[in-house]
Amino acid sequence: MPFNLDKFVASPSVEELDSLKKSEIVKVAKHYGIEFQPLMRKDEIKRYVLEYLVDESILPSTVLETAITVPTDNTFELKRLEMEMNKEIRLKEMEREREREERECKCRGKRRQESMNLG
Repeated sequence: MPFNLDKFVASPSVEELDSLKKSEIVKVAKHYGIEFQPLMRKDEIKRYVLEYLVDESILPSTVLETAITVPTDNTFELKRLEMEMNKEIRLKEMEREREREERECKCRGKRRQESMNLG
């Protein structure tokens, strides 16, 4: 179902705001005259909208408490995944380095063997 700004303004809800795309949240912010930077992330603009709606007593203040805790949980999960990915990358780099050193050792061993055979 397409987003209807007038319907949202008449009866705003956190659930509907959560379901909106960034472009739709931008429309809501512009409607209320909320200042934001166009390069801001969707969650940041949504937070501005929520703060405005709470400040204007359109939504209850408890909305902000739940809105604040959810991104924090996501932030920790993203950080954990990033650390896990970095660990995998380091392990792969160490493996490649070990394989390279093994190849170099084999090459040196062959050269020594060849020089002994020639001498």
